[in-house]
Amino acid sequence: MSTQRIALAAICALLLVTILSGLWLWRRLVTTLAPQLSSTATATASPVLTPTPLRAPLGYRLAGVAVGEPDSFAVIEAPNGSHTLYHLDADVPGLGKLVRIEAERVLVQSGAGEFEMWLAPAATPTPTPVRSPIRRSPTGRAPAGRTPTMQTRVAPVATAPPAAGRAPGSTPSASPGPPVS
Repeated sequence: MSTQRIALAAICALLLVTILSGLWLWRRLVTTLAPQLSSTATATASPVLTPTPLRAPLGYRLAGVAVGEPDSFAVIEAPNGSHTLYHLDADVPGLGKLVRIEAERVLVQSGAGEFEMWLAPAATPTPTPVRSPIRRSPTGRAPAGRTPTMQTRVAPVATAPPAAGRAPGSTPSASPGPPVS
C-alpha cells in the first residue's frame, strides 16, 4: 500500500511540475509577443486613409544597390540608358533626392512626394527566338527545306506483323468479309 502512495505522490509531483512549466512558458510567450500584438492591433483598429504611393517616372530603373555600414550606394539607369552611381542624400536628376537605400529598394523624395524604386532587371534589347525541336520522320530524315538547329530523338514506331491472308502494307476494309468488286 505504501508503494501506491509513493506512485500517486510521484504522479502528482510530475503533474504539478508540468503545469508550472506550462504557465511559465505561457507568461514568457505573452510578454514577448505583447508589444508586437498591440502595435498590429492599433494599426488595424484605426483605419487611416493613406495616399496612393507615387511611382517613379517612366524610363528610370534601379539597376543595383550596395549597402554598407559607413556608406551605401545605388545605381540608377536614366531613360537614355546611362547608369550613374549615387550615394545617400544625392540629388538624382529628373527624380529627386535619394533619401534611403535598402537591400532591394531606394526611397526618393521629389517635389510631389516620396516614392520607392525596387531593383529591376534590365530589359533585353531583342526578343530571344524560341527554338522548337525538329521532328524526324520515321525514315530518320529531317523535313525538306529545314536546317536542323536542335535535334531530338524520336522512338521508331513499332508495327505489328501482317495478319494471315493480308498483304504487307495493306489496310483492312471497313466492313468484314470479302472485298466488294
